[in-house]
Amino acid sequence: MSNFATEYSNLENNPPILRLPSELLDHCWGYLRQQDLLQVSRVSRVFWYTSRCRIFQSLTVTLPSPAMLLLNQNLVHRSMSKVPNILEHAATRITSFYSDSGAGELWDMVQDWTVATAPAIRSNMFCFARSQEKNLAPRSVDAVFPFLSCSRNLRSLELVRVNLGRQQWIIIECLPVLDTLKLISCLFPPSSHLERSLKLKELAIAGDSFGPRSIEEHLVSVLCNPAYLERLILIDFLITHTVLAALSSMPPFPHLTYLSIFVTSPGADHFFRFLAAIPALATLRIFPWSANITPLHPLPALSSLRSYDGYPNLLSYIVPGRPVDCVCLVLLMVTPDDDQSDYALNTELVSAVRDISRSTVPVRKLAIEYFLPTFDNLTTIAKHLPDLHRLDLGLISGPPPLSLEEIIAPSESSSEFGSNYACGDPVDTVDTIQGLLSWLAEGRAPLPPQLVTLRLSHSSTGNEGMQCMEGIKQQELVHCLHSRYPRLCEIEMGECRWWREGMHWSREVLDFEET
Repeated sequence: MSNFATEYSNLENNPPILRLPSELLDHCWGYLRQQDLLQVSRVSRVFWYTSRCRIFQSLTVTLPSPAMLLLNQNLVHRSMSKVPNILEHAATRITSFYSDSGAGELWDMVQDWTVATAPAIRSNMFCFARSQEKNLAPRSVDAVFPFLSCSRNLRSLELVRVNLGRQQWIIIECLPVLDTLKLISCLFPPSSHLERSLKLKELAIAGDSFGPRSIEEHLVSVLCNPAYLERLILIDFLITHTVLAALSSMPPFPHLTYLSIFVTSPGADHFFRFLAAIPALATLRIFPWSANITPLHPLPALSSLRSYDGYPNLLSYIVPGRPVDCVCLVLLMVTPDDDQSDYALNTELVSAVRDISRSTVPVRKLAIEYFLPTFDNLTTIAKHLPDLHRLDLGLISGPPPLSLEEIIAPSESSSEFGSNYACGDPVDTVDTIQGLLSWLAEGRAPLPPQLVTLRLSHSSTGNEGMQCMEGIKQQELVHCLHSRYPRLCEIEMGECRWWREGMHWSREVLDFEET
């Protein structure tokens, strides 16, 4: 922290909050959002000096994309005349910041940069002014890219919809401490001029299915340095296959511990060969919408694997016999058709949970998306995963729709858990979060006995309005659940979260970002 902040905070006439250690104030600012930090920084000089590190830690620059022009040509000149002004305004602000010698201390505080071009909306009602389009995108990037090298402590760079030409790669290569690079829907021109590999610890390449977009295998070897890479995210619908083909022919990645990937059917063989080159892999995430792949040959040891997130069909090859203690299942799977992909709900949850229980360590965390809340499904989880500490369920509704009075009754298998779960009318599924909580609170279905955190949400956005209930009703359900499961400390139900300190429960309404 600045010496000014330390000296100023020691003045006896200052309010008590201004006499707090600067390190403590910095810790407090860590809980605030960016817009709140800006407000705090204007309160006093102490607040400014203690908050500026967090304010200038991340910079985001959004540049204009090629303008979409109405077919009415009378508007063309007027629309295009505004674009240079927007670009000039953005470039002027960045230039002013990095040209001010008094801001040199702030330059070194910048650790994260995001450079994005705004998406252009295409439709039949609009057209491009082609001569302007060709010149605008390069000018936008060239206006701000050189300033990246002014921040000597820049560690993370995110580029969104940027055309990465020779000049941009030269600047990226010269960033001395860069270890994280995120490329979102970027274009990759030929890169044969790149000679040395980057020393990235984290690489993310993501993008949608709108193209054309491609990547050379040589560039993959530049971005993915086996001696340094620790985290890899590949969820670009158009180029992941090429990236996997290049990775499968490279030397092993001894430090790579996290892999999140979108896999297509043609890329399945490359994916499984790449797994054999990641001996330290701890977290594997198969991105939703991936193909439902299964290996033709035994998988590598993967003795360090601790977390799996993906479809249940691959789970039986991944979890049994390995020390996996965290599992997330996505039950809505892609089913390829002759013409296009379709989706189907996996209904073999019982066998999937049994596979999870065959981990060599107790499974502590389980999350299931598109979970159908039946008695058999919940009973299977409680029976086979008794050491579970956290359970996250993204619910879907199943027929028949239920009212609050129509609580689920157990099936014939309820005898495994005693008479507490053998009462009620025979109904197959619940339809709301409140209905499921009522069912659990009344003891009509079991939860794992060691459960600490229960989180319920809706996988389908069509049921968002069904997750609200009165605070008094929530409190009753929470206390009933706690009486049955004494270790329970946190319950999240849609937009509300309850947590316990000692015997006292508190309620919090979550905002959109938290949910």
